[in-house]
Amino acid sequence: MAMSRTAEKTRAKAEDVLSELEMRQRIDDLKDEIASISRTLSALGGQKVDDYRETVEKLTSDAVAASLRAFDTARSEAISIEEGFERQVREHPLRAIGIAAGIGFLFALMTRR
Repeated sequence: MAMSRTAEKTRAKAEDVLSELEMRQRIDDLKDEIASISRTLSALGGQKVDDYRETVEKLTSDAVAASLRAFDTARSEAISIEEGFERQVREHPLRAIGIAAGIGFLFALMTRR
């Protein structure tokens, strides 16, 4: 009976040691898996950042191009208006002088105290 208790204790101790070794091995495996997941998430995050950067750069270049087109359109419209104004002044110089004098007179009345 004494042998069986000693054998029982030895077996229990051996099981505890095996159990502890299994737990350590599982913990090491989990650490490895977590590290692998972290690397994968980091790579995915880096890819997302690159994707967002490309999207922002494309939107920026599109906005710049649209702004330049709008500027060119406004500039050509301003030139067209100026040319039309010059044409009207050349065709009707007395009318242009009268309009300018009227605007000056109204401005003088409005700024007078």
